[in-house]
Amino acid sequence: MADISTISTTIAAALATVLCPDGTASGAITGRPLIIRRGGLTQADLGAAVRTLQQGCDFITIADLAESWARVDEPLGRPWRMDATAPATVHMTVSGATATVTMDVGTVPCGTVGLRAHGLPGITGDACSLHVATATDTAATIAAIIASALPGATASGACIMLPATAVAHPINAGTLRARCVARRQQQVFVITAWSATPAARDVMGCAISDALALTDWLTDENGSTFRIEARATTNDDTAMNRGIFSRPARFLVTYDSDLTRVVPAMLAGGTGIGHDVMRGDVLMNDPAS
Repeated sequence: MADISTISTTIAAALATVLCPDGTASGAITGRPLIIRRGGLTQADLGAAVRTLQQGCDFITIADLAESWARVDEPLGRPWRMDATAPATVHMTVSGATATVTMDVGTVPCGTVGLRAHGLPGITGDACSLHVATATDTAATIAAIIASALPGATASGACIMLPATAVAHPINAGTLRARCVARRQQQVFVITAWSATPAARDVMGCAISDALALTDWLTDENGSTFRIEARATTNDDTAMNRGIFSRPARFLVTYDSDLTRVVPAMLAGGTGIGHDVMRGDVLMNDPAS
């Protein structure tokens, strides 16, 4: 989900990529050391740190303005949309009356596995037991969960023993990530260039403007894309007697507060289910049909 923290961090990374192609430790394209961060200047930046303004270190700070926040109304209706597909790393196989859960080595458990069985004691027709794997699952815990829902079935480690009268079919599917836009809003972010001289300040201000001139969209670490638009830029010399010159540039950011959920592929139209899965009481939309 996009947030003012992830937006600020993404803007900082975008500026660092353009202004410091060799890394901030190697200095910026201006030829001076550069520190880019969220928030504002501290007292240490003014004289008590290893790198300060007076020592020729430039700063870029990124801050959000609370009073600029505004909700953007649009008729989305908050629909859930499929965002990305994750292939399964857990698998179910059946041999005779024994089903076995396996996991791909070195991966995080992911996917939906289960059994569709006919001929279980006390059950007329088919029975189905499914489990969506989580990061803490093991093959043994998955087998135990699936077996517990099937009459007459028992689990031993990663194996599920079914009654001799049962005929079972494995169910294997990946998972999908669903995304819903809960709210859309706009907020102004202030990107300020700080230097010890007016000339250095101007160089930094122009560099920031050039870095974002052709950028209309950025994507944060959570995969949320937001729009960034340039607004007013001014020079601020109010602290010139202390050797501090700044140029705050305002950018209007439009972003969504979106929610994500992991859902089984088979609950979203059968996506990702192999053609060996039979149409039954639960799976009513087999893509092979």
